[in-house]
Amino acid sequence: MARSELMGADAFAAATPDDRDRVVDLVRAGAIVAVVLGHWLLAVVSWDEGGLEGANLLQVAPWTRGATWVLQVMPLFFVVGGVANSASWASARRRAIGFPAWMHGRLDRLVRPVVALALTWSVGLAVARAAGVRASTLRTAAELVAMPVWFLAVYVAVVAATPVMVGLHRRFGVAVLLALAGSAALCDVAAGPLDVPVVGWANFAFVWLFAHQLGFAWRDGALDRRSRAWLLTGVGLAGLLLLTGPLGYPSSMVGGPGERSNTTPPTTALLALTLAQTGLLLLFRSRLAVWVQRPQVWRRVVAANGVAMTLYLWHLTALCLATVMFLPTGLLPQPEAATVSWWLLRPPWLLALTALLVPLVALWSRIETRARPVRVSRIGRAAAGQAVLGALSASAGLTAISLGGLPVLGGSLVLPALGLGLLLLGVVLVRTTLLKELRPRRLRRHHQRQGRGASGAAAARRPQSSTVSSSARASDRIPAAANASASTWPASDRRSILRRWPKPVRTRLKRRTESLAVAGAGRRMISTRADSTRGRGRNTSGPTRPITRARAQ
Repeated sequence: MARSELMGADAFAAATPDDRDRVVDLVRAGAIVAVVLGHWLLAVVSWDEGGLEGANLLQVAPWTRGATWVLQVMPLFFVVGGVANSASWASARRRAIGFPAWMHGRLDRLVRPVVALALTWSVGLAVARAAGVRASTLRTAAELVAMPVWFLAVYVAVVAATPVMVGLHRRFGVAVLLALAGSAALCDVAAGPLDVPVVGWANFAFVWLFAHQLGFAWRDGALDRRSRAWLLTGVGLAGLLLLTGPLGYPSSMVGGPGERSNTTPPTTALLALTLAQTGLLLLFRSRLAVWVQRPQVWRRVVAANGVAMTLYLWHLTALCLATVMFLPTGLLPQPEAATVSWWLLRPPWLLALTALLVPLVALWSRIETRARPVRVSRIGRAAAGQAVLGALSASAGLTAISLGGLPVLGGSLVLPALGLGLLLLGVVLVRTTLLKELRPRRLRRHHQRQGRGASGAAAARRPQSSTVSSSARASDRIPAAANASASTWPASDRRSILRRWPKPVRTRLKRRTESLAVAGAGRRMISTRADSTRGRGRNTSGPTRPITRARAQ
């Protein structure tokens, strides 16, 4: 890991408030590491005269499928993602940051590493094809490297739904979880016994929204009791045993080509796994909280979260490089998969992959960790709708990339080109809700003009902004320093998330001065703030004077 990244991790770790739930950060970093190790262990790669070949250990050795109950940790990532996203959205509302700017901050960190990966591999594949490498070998590598992008496609769509789902959670609570679980079960029945086509794919929404929604309950403290953690664990394990036993669901929680899968599309078996893993995690939460309080452990957790997307996206590139470097040259033998000799070679194989991944992360993580200037966005329904459309376009583009792989000359270029086009379109749609760039010095002046100690109504008149500092990206939260001077958002759960900006109060004096200005009289205008007692405002502790603005004739 780069020295600058560790220095940034040190600074952020030292500034972490005591009330932060560090277990969330620990689980997020641990989930990414578990996914990387799982892919490296389950991928059976070989090199022969025909080029690169790949297989899945779960198909070669079916007895290993039970290990996926531990290695499939994407449900946990969505659960802690729900905790982080709900906290981030609550912070955005307190500081009067609207949805477009908030969505830009979340999408920017996820998409930038993907664009870098796609462009780098597209150029590399074109050069390799021009050098005479077989198109079949390049297609295998392109599909392998693009495989992890499916997760980001789902996650972007789930993040875009956060404001709506948070509102539903506040109003209906656990009923939302029951509705999502029931919908997933109905989709399974329709896609299985009733053999209704396409319906099962709706579980990409229901199952992953369920995991994300469970994070809201975590953050609210609804799962703090150990009895509820035991309940989640028991229900989840019982459901897994029932579904994978008498009901005939696959025992593997990771899908393979040409067979029924619990992940493509997701099923209620994956939902049961989400409950079981979350319950077990909550049972050990207090011990994990003590362990992650150690300075060295916390510093490593912060550093890992800062480069999480780079680590996730480039780990299969390290696998392809190791296959080309070590297998054709004979530096590492190629025994038959799942044999004793094959298992004995796993430790040096993992060490070789790690040695190749470290420089890749050090090189490309700068794109993820680079600080972005603060942006001010447009406000209103149109801007919010455009941001949602941009997020959905980016999600569709990532889906096309995961299905079609990266572009290879001599192969089909339709899906890869469509995916890259939709991804870039989504980025443009979200970014065009941002009006101008505020550098740190201009940002300080902007806050001084707006008034840092303003009330909630005064803060509501500020432009929407999104602070995307490196520490905020590393933690998926706004730094504590940014929250210190934040104003409080008026409590109104029933207010639409799109109606964020109250209309200014129009007093009789203001209407009169406006009419005089139209008639050609003096341009002096006296206006009253919405929180002023003279304008019949609210949220004031005493009378305030009207604010006078004088304009030259």
